[in-house]
Amino acid sequence: MIELTRGRILIDGKATRDWDPIHLRRHIGYVIQETGLFPHFTIGRNVGLVPALERWPGEKVAARVRELLGMVGLDPDDFLDRYPAQLSGGQRQRVGVARALAADPPIVLMDEPFGALDPITRAELQREFARLASQLHKTIVFVTHDVREALILATRIGLFKDGHLVEMARPREFLQSTDAEARAFIDSLQEPVR
Repeated sequence: MIELTRGRILIDGKATRDWDPIHLRRHIGYVIQETGLFPHFTIGRNVGLVPALERWPGEKVAARVRELLGMVGLDPDDFLDRYPAQLSGGQRQRVGVARALAADPPIVLMDEPFGALDPITRAELQREFARLASQLHKTIVFVTHDVREALILATRIGLFKDGHLVEMARPREFLQSTDAEARAFIDSLQEPVR
């Protein structure tokens, strides 16, 4: 969490500077490219980490972990007691998504969560994530360098260059953009595969 140099960011109508930093971090779910799972924790313990830190009762944590594993397409009876090293890359990403949602945060930040996956697994997870996002009704900020992925998953696309927002539009509007930086991304969609 980097201190602001100017301006304000509001979360639930409250400036981030006015939040207790630990509570703020636990109020936001995070999914990163390599999942960031603890290798020495079971899948169940990885997913239940934040609710446990928030002192949820054990049975509530266990029920939430089972619910989320099922939601991301992993049978809890099969996966609860496994370790991250025993899972495929796609399965680890699913666990990462489940962990980010465990304490039911209103905001989820996803930093290129599917970037390190093979194309088939990536496409499958994109479809599943789009379905899941439509059910969750959460604010999800999804960082990607893949314009196709943005067009598939986004309700709005924000394009940054040198730290500045140069375009913000719905996917169809983004495709009509006249901004030079946006056009470079859009034109890349037309390039033939070699």
